Amino acid sequence: MRAWLCSRNAHKARELEVLLPGWEIEPLEAADWPDETGDTYYENARAKALFGREHSGGDRWTIGEDSGIEVDALDGRPGLHSARYAPEGAPAIAKLLGELDGVAGRRARYVSEIVAVSPDGEEARGSGTLEGRITLEPRGTGGFGYDPVFVPDGEDQTVAELGDAWKVKHSHRARAARALLAALGAVIVLVAAGCGGTDPQERGVLSAFFARSPEAKRLASLFPHKAGSLPCVLFPGGAVKTPKLRATCSTDVSLVKHERAVVTLTEAWNHGSIAHTWFFFIRRDGEVESVVQEGPAALRAQP
Repeated sequence: MRAWLCSRNAHKARELEVLLPGWEIEPLEAADWPDETGDTYYENARAKALFGREHSGGDRWTIGEDSGIEVDALDGRPGLHSARYAPEGAPAIAKLLGELDGVAGRRARYVSEIVAVSPDGEEARGSGTLEGRITLEPRGTGGFGYDPVFVPDGEDQTVAELGDAWKVKHSHRARAARALLAALGAVIVLVAAGCGGTDPQERGVLSAFFARSPEAKRLASLFPHKAGSLPCVLFPGGAVKTPKLRATCSTDVSLVKHERAVVTLTEAWNHGSIAHTWFFFIRRDGEVESVVQEGPAALRAQP
């Protein structure tokens, strides 16, 4: 699965490639990028994705991402203008700390919006926010942007000190990516690109996966056995007598090199804004090598 990231920022391309399993994401080269004139992050992200689709000829998915840091003491600035606030890195950080010199209230948040547009024009979006505060001085060498001066709620270290492994799970962009996957049913991306459901090899991998893995067998009655989505009902707390939540149970498979694959099973509810996902890293004979879970605790589902 290949996609263009409609951005000059190579850092974002590498980060999103980790956050969206099964994707190979390359920065799109263009000389005439549109100005970020939208009133929201979504408008800017969508404009980038649509520009990329037109510029690249529509041969693959295009992804637009817009993000910023909002500081309460600065009335939400830099916000939508974060990328143009000052040159990225030390100059931008120095300007921000200068504006906050002597200011006690340093609440801030990172915001990210991701929009994906398919070759057929299908569109999906995901939003993510990370609350925190601005430090008095930079700390750490990881990350990029304002990471050396941003401490997330519940942490004592800056994002630059916490490192990339922490960002993969907790950053504003990670949260936006998970919301995007949920909005797509965690599979529409690959199906629309011709990678899901109809390929005999992928169907064979999924069949072996559900037959061989004990955990897959436990989930087998809830999820489709080919790439796609089905409506399901969730019971919070696993109690059948509790109020029901209408949801979607989705299956996705992505074949990777060296006879391996990634099977993704997702329960998405609250109109796709909340989801629990299992990422099974398997051999193509169905043997599970490792599994990673993301999102709130999975709920008991009924097909």
